[in-house]
Amino acid sequence: MPVLTDPSGVQWSVHRKLWPFPSLEALLDNFDFFGWAIALILFLPFVLLWPFWLLTKFLGARWVVVVRRDHQEVDRELVRGWHRSGGRVAELMLQLSQGWRSGHFAI
Repeated sequence: MPVLTDPSGVQWSVHRKLWPFPSLEALLDNFDFFGWAIALILFLPFVLLWPFWLLTKFLGARWVVVVRRDHQEVDRELVRGWHRSGGRVAELMLQLSQGWRSGHFAI
């Protein structure tokens, strides 16, 4: 995921969310060594559903565009279509590189 630094020195990243389900790390953090097998069994349905989820995205479902500032999520947008969401990511990156949302305003 590309990261850019705005004129104020703040690091930003903008990307589409490709995995809508909980991460494997988050599931495994809640279990000890023997609980990993249980966590993997719980995680398996998500892995099996992911191709169908991805297919719906290409058939017109909305993509989630996530904006992060210094590794903290600050905004989410829903954008319909792969090309439109890619265009919105590029538009947000351009705005951020020019100092949009930097917190410093010149009057």
